[in-house]
Amino acid sequence: MSLDQVTLIAVGSLVIALGGVVLALVWTQMRHAYALLWVALAQVLYGAGTFLILAYYDTDNAPILLLGMLISGAAPVLVLAGVWSFVHGRVPVDAVAAAVLIFSIAVAGTERLYGIEAASVASFAGWVGMLTAAIVVLWRDRTEVLPARWGLSGILALHVAVYAAGIHDVVSGELGLGEVPSLNSWFGLVYFEGLVYAIGTAAFMALLCNERDKANLIRAAHTDTLTGAVSRGAFFERGQRLLLRNRDSNTPLSLIVFDLDHFKTINDTYGHHTGDHVLTAFADVVRSVLRPNDLFGRHGGEEFAVVLPGAGVEAAYVIAERIRRAFADRATAVVGNSIGATVSAGVAVAAAGAPFQAALDAADRAMYRAKNLGRNRVGRADENPPRDDNIVRVA
Repeated sequence: MSLDQVTLIAVGSLVIALGGVVLALVWTQMRHAYALLWVALAQVLYGAGTFLILAYYDTDNAPILLLGMLISGAAPVLVLAGVWSFVHGRVPVDAVAAAVLIFSIAVAGTERLYGIEAASVASFAGWVGMLTAAIVVLWRDRTEVLPARWGLSGILALHVAVYAAGIHDVVSGELGLGEVPSLNSWFGLVYFEGLVYAIGTAAFMALLCNERDKANLIRAAHTDTLTGAVSRGAFFERGQRLLLRNRDSNTPLSLIVFDLDHFKTINDTYGHHTGDHVLTAFADVVRSVLRPNDLFGRHGGEEFAVVLPGAGVEAAYVIAERIRRAFADRATAVVGNSIGATVSAGVAVAAAGAPFQAALDAADRAMYRAKNLGRNRVGRADENPPRDDNIVRVA
């Protein structure tokens, strides 16, 4: 049984357009994911342009053939816009329109000066350039663990290879005006690869947005919404894992417990809105000082805790002091109020064989000793610890 290229192109254009319709339907369930809309529009235009190229692919209809190339050629610009929207957020519509206009002028100008075959090369080159840029954008943003990213990148890379083959076929004379690509040519792969591209792009784009939504839900469940610190339950879970990991590698692990001084007075005097700003200011200071692998959590109310894997008590003390001083400088005035907020801290190193909670309790006792000694200071669990019944709990 022989395969008819015209039928394959017709089926391919239909599948591509349907992929765009499916993505648009997916967007109705994920209305925040505008990347889906960009790629959906790209698919519809690609399918429509391919159909025009099929219907009028002969020398007597060069203007219609050019129109088909212009319509389908807008698709890679929109794919890049969709990827950019997913990675970086909102895409300026005027910038996308300008890119499509520049592409159209370049292809039309090439056709007028050098003919329709040269315009085909310009159109194919636009596909190669735009989709390569989309792959680079996906590759550079690897902070989120989203497996569908690599599937989408692979689909785009395959399409880039096919259009690069199309440039080769036009330049070498294997693909001329008035001809449909031969199944034996490099560009002839587009009959089959185009279906993979249409289905794969739609599927992986939808999966990518779904993976991010799930990751955001998990992150929200494990993160304090006000400060961005890890929630109490997640802090204990991750802290225990870090402790076991450090014991296996025979490296120290230290903890710091922080408690904002006179925080209730700040709330009562200036209002909870100002109190929230004080908390977020403290969290920002902590994150600016900590290392990437350190764990920062909200222990409850105005109390926070930090786990420092690989750090001994001396290093932990230095970090706690740095945070204390930076916060005192940062919180002299908050939202127009002269507050002068400060923080007290306690430092402890996890003892061999002791549970995570024991180390946290030791740091907590050291923090309360710092408060008893006048606040705005760092206490150490290894400095003449008094009996627990001599520790007075103060704000």
